[in-house]
Amino acid sequence: MNPTLSRQIPAHNKRFSVLERIRAWHPSKTLGMLLFFIAHVPLALLMMKSPMVSTAHALATLLVGLWYAGANAKPEYIAGMAAYVTGAETLWRMTRATVFWEFGKYALIAIFLVAIVRSGRLRGPMWTLLYFLLLLPSLVLPMTNVDFGEFRNQVSFNLSGPLTLAISVWFFTGLEFSQAQIQRIYAALIGPTIGVATIAIFDTLSANRILFTNNSNFTTSGGFGPNQVSAALGLGALLAFLLSLDPRATRGFKLLMRVLLFILAIQSALTFSRGGLYAAGGAAIIAVFFVIRLPQTRFKIVGGIVVLMLVTNLVLIPQLDDFTNGAFTRRFTNTKLTGRDKLIRADLQAWSENPLFGVGPGQAKAYRQDFRADTSAHTEFSRLVAEHGVFGLVAMLLLLLMALQHLKRANPGPGKASTAAMISWSFFYMMTAAMRLAAPSFVFGLAAANLIAEVNPAAETPPQPTYEMMRNRVINGMR
Repeated sequence: MNPTLSRQIPAHNKRFSVLERIRAWHPSKTLGMLLFFIAHVPLALLMMKSPMVSTAHALATLLVGLWYAGANAKPEYIAGMAAYVTGAETLWRMTRATVFWEFGKYALIAIFLVAIVRSGRLRGPMWTLLYFLLLLPSLVLPMTNVDFGEFRNQVSFNLSGPLTLAISVWFFTGLEFSQAQIQRIYAALIGPTIGVATIAIFDTLSANRILFTNNSNFTTSGGFGPNQVSAALGLGALLAFLLSLDPRATRGFKLLMRVLLFILAIQSALTFSRGGLYAAGGAAIIAVFFVIRLPQTRFKIVGGIVVLMLVTNLVLIPQLDDFTNGAFTRRFTNTKLTGRDKLIRADLQAWSENPLFGVGPGQAKAYRQDFRADTSAHTEFSRLVAEHGVFGLVAMLLLLLMALQHLKRANPGPGKASTAAMISWSFFYMMTAAMRLAAPSFVFGLAAANLIAEVNPAAETPPQPTYEMMRNRVINGMR
């Protein structure tokens, strides 16, 4: 319900106006969301103490998601459960849940596939299916040269992300969500992200001494991989930012989102893994570009951004510099690529030697060793050509084509801003961390859905007839 709805209600209908004013104020929505977020603070601490609790949480989440999908629930509920899985993936890994590493991705695949079959939408988007099929020919070469166990692990690690993306786009294509439904889907992802932040903050505050250098920091990341923690927190901050831009939201809801924005962004920054904050910031700027074009919200958004920038530059950055003894500014003004340029050069070298089929999933790691970078891919786009050759290049072009289609189909204003933010965050993440998390796949899939404007009930309510209108009807009836 539009919080400004009472201004649009005809003045002569006093009773209707009072009722709509009461209904327009939604304390239960904001309060319920706040309680949902707060519940993840003790839950995360409990999961941190007991991997058994973390495992039970992961399995229960999957079962509930499958139940929703199998019961043919509303797409909003299924999407909300998938969003929760996406947000909880990093939390499960941090708390050592005894599920396999790619559990989050396969949980999304299972939920979406059950929902697709149950709803009868068996004809998926052509470009999406072709995108994944193009990655399969490169499996042939490593099948003959690599141990089966290693081959299976590499395929699961490197192709589960693209498969999750393809299935996510399949599920979301053709779906429409209202602003209120998008709020709930975003909130479902933010909830477990608060759990991630809780563990990171707890470790930060309980540490006897934290040494801040020009590298990522495991202590401020809750003892887990800073890249993944930073990305999860950055995505949560981005969604909170997008929700705070909603002109229909109440002041209490906007305040809650802005508080979450600062908490998640600050902790993401303290991981000293720059990719998470940069991806969120870049996606937020792109979203603002689309929203700011609306005359009715332009000045409010500009004012809010000015305040946000002033608080960040005059209060937060000085405080963070003081907390880190100046290391914060040094880290985020450092423009070095931390070896990612070597990884990309190694991928291009692998592609030049195997141009047609590539070297196969996970096999480009041997080339990275020649560049003193013994690690998995950090950039999905260079990995595609290195490990899948020309087929990977075509798959990359199809990914860009799908992104353009999603953006073109999106409704103007908030719809296009949300779609652009989801697409750009996915691409920014894939540029720095490949597809280690399920998040870029889910978020890219969510961009395929349309955000529709909510119908204003007051606009559908006919005005009360005046005395003059009634008299004319009587006279016309007598004729």
